[in-house]
Amino acid sequence: MIQPALPFQASRCALFFIVLVLGTGASLAQTPEQAPVATTPHFAFYSDFETNLNDALIAAGNARKHAKGELFHAGPEVACFDALAPSARAAWDRVVDYYAEIVSPGRFTDRPQYLLRAYLAGFPDRPTDASSRQFVDIAAIFREAAAPAFSACRWSALDGKNRHWIGALVPRLAAYEQTIASRLEALYQKRWTGLPIRVDVVETVDWSGANTIILEPGGGHILVSNENDLPHALEVVFHEASHLLMDRRDPVQEALEGAAKSLGVELPADLWHVVLFYMTGETVSEILDAAGEPGYTPMLDEIAARNRRWDGYRKLIAGVWPAYMQGTQPLTDAAADLVRALPQPEPSPK
Repeated sequence: MIQPALPFQASRCALFFIVLVLGTGASLAQTPEQAPVATTPHFAFYSDFETNLNDALIAAGNARKHAKGELFHAGPEVACFDALAPSARAAWDRVVDYYAEIVSPGRFTDRPQYLLRAYLAGFPDRPTDASSRQFVDIAAIFREAAAPAFSACRWSALDGKNRHWIGALVPRLAAYEQTIASRLEALYQKRWTGLPIRVDVVETVDWSGANTIILEPGGGHILVSNENDLPHALEVVFHEASHLLMDRRDPVQEALEGAAKSLGVELPADLWHVVLFYMTGETVSEILDAAGEPGYTPMLDEIAARNRRWDGYRKLIAGVWPAYMQGTQPLTDAAADLVRALPQPEPSPK
């Protein structure tokens, strides 16, 4: 009989249930049917209870680990939480303990967060090996214990905020989606696959406010925060979707890496991401301008104002990449020009 190790002392009843389920080979990993809030040709937007609960627990776990204010112990929900039954409050707090130790540490691409995200989104690459299934099953039990507090004191307002964000973006997509998507497909030299891309709207995501995981053989999953300001929402979803067009084996990254190899230069690890920000942001700006909406500021401009290194990259990219975007230079030549323009490290003193 398998007895999972827990980071806190569970009640006898809860521990018995976990052991009974996992010891008999049963699995809780059955993703419930979900309906999107809105669907467009390229995106399917969701405000999903389980995904939002998982996001909230990851955020609360990080806050607890770093002794910062966390959901239900700071903010407007405190009074509601304090009025709940002691069992519901204790369940939430014990689950946050579990997330703080097991799930919250690390990045969204690390195994714990990736497995839960793929499972909750219902993707075909969700856990198949015994160890991963066990982890997903244990996490599902803990989320079920945390659900009453989240449902009573947070979900209604959060769901409303998610739906408002989606509702404000959908008309913008109706106006510009096809033009932007076609232009990006041409610039990245890769066809869209796995459409519509699932987009789960939540509160936190992580420090970035949005991220994407890439699935094989095609497609991916976007997680986006409702805290992203609506003027940038159009670029946010297309920036994240552009990651599916610019993976390591795709034409733009291959051009950059090929140029660096030919010139004997080591590419900065984050240069490709600045190129992606530039190319998608400028595309959105140009299309809005052509439609009579001038003055859009791409996200990269605001990021570069806070990041000296990225500002340097942005200036170099702006000096060479428009020729490729305007069709007057091949991608390989633009990549070579950019790599040649990179500052070279000072030679080591002899």
